[in-house]
Amino acid sequence: MDTLIVLGALIIITLVGSIVIKSQLEKRRILRARLLVDLHDDLRRMQSALAVIPEVYLDVPTKLFMIKRLMQLVDQVQEAGSPSESLKSLHSDLQEQLDKTLKAKDDSIARLAKWTQIDNADTAHEIRLLIKYLHDQILSTVKTGLVPRSHGSRVVKNLKVMMHRIALDLNYSLARTYLKANKFRPALGKLRVALGVTLKSPIKQFLKAQHSELEKLIAQTEKKIISQRKQANKSTEDKLAKGLDKLQEEEDRDTKKNIYD
Repeated sequence: MDTLIVLGALIIITLVGSIVIKSQLEKRRILRARLLVDLHDDLRRMQSALAVIPEVYLDVPTKLFMIKRLMQLVDQVQEAGSPSESLKSLHSDLQEQLDKTLKAKDDSIARLAKWTQIDNADTAHEIRLLIKYLHDQILSTVKTGLVPRSHGSRVVKNLKVMMHRIALDLNYSLARTYLKANKFRPALGKLRVALGVTLKSPIKQFLKAQHSELEKLIAQTEKKIISQRKQANKSTEDKLAKGLDKLQEEEDRDTKKNIYD
């Protein structure tokens, strides 16, 4: 009898133990799957940031951070999931980019003096979201020690510069589009906004070329608007003169008709 009780207890313990172990394994599987989803999402967003954010905006510290973070994500994906040839190839390409960037010289003055094309507000919004994502990433990577705090501070500073550059380049690009379409008034509005951005920018000392070009374009556009207004006034005057002549002709005809009638 005692033997049966002990045997029954062992069976129950074994069943309970197997259920607990199975439950723990299932939780680990779910957590692993969630981790992989998050890692793949971070990997995709970091790749988008490197592809979408204009090259003009990326200084050497920012590029180094982005490449290092991407390489770390590739390693984490392979550890959490299973290695693949595509991930190995991506890691190899990133290593080449890292080596090249480490040898690059600081070109901030020449780089910041260049315009970049941002055609519409949707593109600008996408870049802003990616910059905010990079800000979150640099804070977390500094905490984990991927990059030192001094490096992180330089990246954060450049991210703030990027935000100012988006407004500048977007308004300039839209103004150029309006000018090509001879829409001078909306072009003038965008040019003035862009000029205001250069004056408020934390890097205005590096935007002298943009400042000079914007002032020149504003002066040219104002002249075109004045010329356009003069032509419109002249056209209106000509139409009024023709209208008066026509009224006079009709009055003369009516006078002659009354005489003969």
